[in-house]
Amino acid sequence: MTIKRLLGAVLTLSITAMLAGCGSTTISQVRDGQTEQPVWLPVEKANPIIKSTMTPDLAALRKIAPGTAKLEVYRLIGHPMYREGMVGVHEWDYVFKLPMPNGEIVTCQYKILFNNNMLSEQTFWNPQLCADIVGGIEAAPPKQEPHTAAAVELSSDFLFDFDSAELSQDAPAAIDAQVVKVLDEAEQVEMLRVIGYTDRLGSDDYNMRLSQERAEAVKNYLVSRGIPAEAITSGGRGESDPVVQCDDIQRNALIKCLKPNRRVRIEVIAR
Repeated sequence: MTIKRLLGAVLTLSITAMLAGCGSTTISQVRDGQTEQPVWLPVEKANPIIKSTMTPDLAALRKIAPGTAKLEVYRLIGHPMYREGMVGVHEWDYVFKLPMPNGEIVTCQYKILFNNNMLSEQTFWNPQLCADIVGGIEAAPPKQEPHTAAAVELSSDFLFDFDSAELSQDAPAAIDAQVVKVLDEAEQVEMLRVIGYTDRLGSDDYNMRLSQERAEAVKNYLVSRGIPAEAITSGGRGESDPVVQCDDIQRNALIKCLKPNRRVRIEVIAR
């Protein structure tokens, strides 16, 4: 026998003797590799032969499945940590230090039960979170705050007749085309916000009331098209947030100049 083969034989005998240990019973009343109530030993009583086995390779842990032989389990994650032995033993217990995605280390107990053919039958984790870690939980994605994903502005002169909050004959088609386009561009839509604006002509109270009524009219139409009322907010801003500033010119020219300020804005709020 060569030195290499002799060393291999000695190593095999050493591992077998180590695995044999002195235990031959179970603590969880195992019957052919199964139990209804696993019993957990105190974590502080764990006594691993090789300390580094307390931080196992997660990929190796995932390879342990029903039907895995004892020697294969040993090859993957090492000797059980309560010196249970191997011959006639149907229950192996481990204590691992497993990393969470956020870097936190969790102390985990792992139990393997072997059937009468000494193949793994059941496995248990304590706490259950540990099974999720081994299974590959992912870090929670950052919470997305609501934001305006898209918006469209429609001219009030097109949607409404002069001094009116009733939609014109051509308004529905324009709203349909524009809102559908906006919704198609946005993802994870949370709600719609409808905002009415006027120009600076007229009193503040009049402009505020008219802008609110026009925003409400657009909202009501969107509801009639099947969008839930609770998913739409509406409000008026009067003459605030003007798009253009016009000098004090002749009235007809001023009305024409201020046209961009008379508008209804539809915002898509998404996450």
